[in-house]
Amino acid sequence: MIRRVSTEIPVDDETRAALLLFNERLEASAAADRAAKRIAKAERAKTEAAAAVRKVGDNPNASAEEKAEAEARYKEAVDAFNTIRDNPDAEMPKATQPEDAGAEADSDPDPEPTEVSADEEAPAAASSASEEE
Repeated sequence: MIRRVSTEIPVDDETRAALLLFNERLEASAAADRAAKRIAKAERAKTEAAAAVRKVGDNPNASAEEKAEAEARYKEAVDAFNTIRDNPDAEMPKATQPEDAGAEADSDPDPEPTEVSADEEAPAAASSASEEE
């Protein structure tokens, strides 16, 4: 027979409020970190596209089509960077992602935070305020 043991720790209202505030700030900090990573990724894509434009521009054997394609990719990357910078939650178009984005996504995933109900607080868990949104 398996006996279920409750791991809930009784807390008073003041402690509960403090834990909720902590969790809200923790989630805000994680969101700011994710936004900074997205902005940096978009900036890398823009830098790579600019390097491609310079490389094609310096190549005397490059066709006008290659130059136009590199410039179009650069414009897309700039637009994506501006969009991400202004709204970090916006989707970054697949065409403007840096080439190493796949390897980076595997090495540094952004795990979804664990949701915690109001009855069970955990200092390292995500805010229950995110449930309200």
